[in-house]
Amino acid sequence: LLSLLTGCAGPFGSRKPLPTITPDLLVHRIQNHASQLRTFQGRARLTVASTAGSFGGKMNVALKTPDSLWVKVEGFLGVDVGTLWVEGERVLFYSPWENVAYEGSIQNAGETTVLPLDLSPTGFVLGVMGLLVPQEKLLDSLRNFSVEGRRYLFELGDGEQIWVEPKGPVVSRWEKRDENGDIIWTWEGEHFRKTKGVLLPRMIRVTEYNPKQQVTLFYEAVKTNRPMRDDWCKIRLPEGVETVEL
Repeated sequence: LLSLLTGCAGPFGSRKPLPTITPDLLVHRIQNHASQLRTFQGRARLTVASTAGSFGGKMNVALKTPDSLWVKVEGFLGVDVGTLWVEGERVLFYSPWENVAYEGSIQNAGETTVLPLDLSPTGFVLGVMGLLVPQEKLLDSLRNFSVEGRRYLFELGDGEQIWVEPKGPVVSRWEKRDENGDIIWTWEGEHFRKTKGVLLPRMIRVTEYNPKQQVTLFYEAVKTNRPMRDDWCKIRLPEGVETVEL
């Protein structure tokens, strides 16, 4: 109160400007922060909205770096919707509704998305749960690097922009626009919290605009860097399941 009455800045005054940093050093620090994550277990509310309809359910996620991931999606009343399994370069998705297992490589699976997932095993695993990690090669197309508000901003020559929170540091928004300036897709992370030294988003929202569809995850429970059972990443397929190569 005294600070406000006397005009002193005190704890309510303007914050210091963000430290000066080079683009390559910021990319290195983002990568270094992501490398602190060794294991992750989380349960999230899942919402999918598109022109074809909407879906709401739960999603259980478990991962172990550098390259193992297990995701199970449940619908209303815990109905099993599907299980995703990743180990190294191999990807398998089992759909009990279709009784089909889709199997292939990360590279082939990644070709079906326009989002900025690094298609190396480690980059793919981290990107699924909210740690987007830019690679050094993005600096080849860098047109401008600046500070916008309380975030760093990469502006790339292919219509992509990346906003980075100084804490962590972590990517909090990644978007791509076409030549007319219209947004093609956005990736957003919000409500960042630190658990065992790793800053992670509790809310992740991915939006594609043509056609319009949006996926939102809100993590209700998160555990990081804890020991995991030996069989945490196993997937058991029923007899007679059809296998389709991606």
